[in-house]
Amino acid sequence: KNWKLEDLEPLLAKMDAKTRNRDSAKDALVRAQCVFCHRVSSDPTLPAGVFGPDLTLVSARFGRKDLLDHILNPSKFIDEKFRLVTVQTSDGKTITGSLESEDDERVVLKPNPLAPETSEIAKAMIQKRTVSEISPMPAGLLNSLKAEQILDMLAWFETMK
Repeated sequence: KNWKLEDLEPLLAKMDAKTRNRDSAKDALVRAQCVFCHRVSSDPTLPAGVFGPDLTLVSARFGRKDLLDHILNPSKFIDEKFRLVTVQTSDGKTITGSLESEDDERVVLKPNPLAPETSEIAKAMIQKRTVSEISPMPAGLLNSLKAEQILDMLAWFETMK
């Protein structure tokens, strides 16, 4: 299902975070691939991604509706430190990735946040440089989940110790 905020919003007010299923939430966090880019808990049985924002305290910053909106619409608001950079070089190459480092002579981009490889580009070779308005987090990550699993996942963040 291509989930939209309007589909799930009526369920949010009725949701009791304390009675949700934590095992279902863990499964949803893996299925939706959250754990590969984000740290979602200190639970050693879950991978702890390091690319995206740390989500262990996300419920202190966002209510459940706003958090759900951020997940469903990842490009609506992108923190500057997580925006991708695209560089076009004078030899016709286009490289997009997260900005790893930059100095007076070079820019280093990481094209795949889940791989260690980086691309080093001499500043003298850069013809054009733009910052993406599209989040590196893909839209539609919740589409493989059922509504109950999404609610369990939201409860996970609210009840995390």
